[in-house]
Amino acid sequence: MNVRDQEVWSFRIRVAFWVLGIVLGSIMAYTGRYYINGDAIVYMEMGEALRYGHWWGLANLTYSPGYPILLGLGQLIFQTAPANELQVLRIVNIFCLVLAMGACELVLVFVKNDLDQRRFQGENPLPWPLVSALSYGMFLVAALALIRMRLMNPDMLVMAVVLAAVAVLLWIRENPIPYWKFVLLGLSTGVGYITKSFFFPFSLVFFLAAGFSAGTLKRAIPRVTVAVLIMLVVGAPLLVALSSRLGRFTYGELGRHVYALWISGKGEPVHPEIVNGDPKVTLYRYAIPCTRPSGFDICYWHEGFKPAIDMVAHLKIIPRNVWSVFTQIPWLTFIFVWFVLQWWTGSAVMGSVLPPSLFLLLAVPALAGLGFYCLIHVEPRYLGPYLFLGFVALSAALRLPEDDLKARRHTWIQSGVLAGFFLLLVFHSTIDQSLRGLHSTTEKPSYHESFVEHLSVRDFLRNKGIGKGDYAGLVGNLPVYWARMGHLRIIAEVTDPRQFFSATPQQRKTALDSMKNAGVKVVVGMGARFAQLSSEGWQRVPGTRDYFVEMLRDRRF
Repeated sequence: MNVRDQEVWSFRIRVAFWVLGIVLGSIMAYTGRYYINGDAIVYMEMGEALRYGHWWGLANLTYSPGYPILLGLGQLIFQTAPANELQVLRIVNIFCLVLAMGACELVLVFVKNDLDQRRFQGENPLPWPLVSALSYGMFLVAALALIRMRLMNPDMLVMAVVLAAVAVLLWIRENPIPYWKFVLLGLSTGVGYITKSFFFPFSLVFFLAAGFSAGTLKRAIPRVTVAVLIMLVVGAPLLVALSSRLGRFTYGELGRHVYALWISGKGEPVHPEIVNGDPKVTLYRYAIPCTRPSGFDICYWHEGFKPAIDMVAHLKIIPRNVWSVFTQIPWLTFIFVWFVLQWWTGSAVMGSVLPPSLFLLLAVPALAGLGFYCLIHVEPRYLGPYLFLGFVALSAALRLPEDDLKARRHTWIQSGVLAGFFLLLVFHSTIDQSLRGLHSTTEKPSYHESFVEHLSVRDFLRNKGIGKGDYAGLVGNLPVYWARMGHLRIIAEVTDPRQFFSATPQQRKTALDSMKNAGVKVVVGMGARFAQLSSEGWQRVPGTRDYFVEMLRDRRF
């Protein structure tokens, strides 16, 4: 393939990337528009804090404000209400996808520059149409199959920020003299911290990489210092607000909480109020307006439950997390096989350490990101940007054999098969997620049917005189979007439904009375077992599969 043909195919591949990404992403966002993930209410209510000027609502010890700020702007622009925000604010997810696609383009610009330079120097890297097709395909898999468009969470925005920061690193590598490139690195890492708190420690990877890229220590120190200061200036309002809430320095408490929860912790939470012992009823009184205080800022309610460093337990969980990456994302095996085959027939060049090669500036953030999550807890959607960067690093490192036409033909065929496999994964994910959003089964309702059930619960409670500002309680960890649509506030919970059902009728009555004393007017549960409690006042909500309510307002002591 001559140079002209490569340019034509590269252009076609780029156009296909943008068309497929936006079209398939929009389809996923549309078919999943009624999906309500567990954190969606929190992010939308943090967005409302921006919309209505409740600034302390953005100072959340658990969830970072970057994505909620975008949701708040969307709420302002489209004037959303709880009944339509799930559908309308999917536009924000599409916007985040476009940002991530743009950041992907920036990374690949610098990758192409490096490969062109090496080709000019006599090396024989993979043809650019192959590298771009594989890289675009891997991006679409990471964004649409791993992160997914139906989820209301910041992971797509995190991908955009990570790739933007890596693009700045690659730009610094080309010419580390200008200070303003380091200013951009500080801005990107600062925005990263506002988007997700893990970026505060993770930014060290970018600063070290930028320092090594500067060439000399004398040149690196002042420039990296500028980048660090810019990041701290961008993140200062959040750092001050979070630290003020706790009375000590913190950049966010989620990492400490996850360690205590998943590995080793000690102590008891200090903020929740236990108002009944058996079954246990917990009261959540919270100054910031929100539907469900217990879920709005999880780390606040677990303050006092602290990490207890246990290296033995920690070392045991790391291999399990690494293994879970491959069990949850089994198609990574195909990438491994493809890379080994390419290396076998050609070669792979990792490049120099000082100054760092393109491979290192892509692979180090990728490995650091994967390692960060493997330390404690892994979910596939967290890994999207790092798997993409790692794959691009491997693709850019490969070299074709010089004079073996048969081996070159095999490279084209094998790489074409892998690119086709990526597209198959994306189309399968689009179809699978769309079908789950549109069709109900006997086991699970569709996303739309679930949303309609929330409307039914809201309307049922309204007809019972339960409305805006009233307090509600829960038995179990059930979806609560009905409460947001009804402007209710869930202040009391029985967190262990097994304990509730194993209690005696008198014990259950005592637990419910403790809720009523706290001002709760209705308790909601979910599950067929509540039908067994109809003699105690529980009634199924018409129009739902298994939502049940107990009207405490009508109870007599």
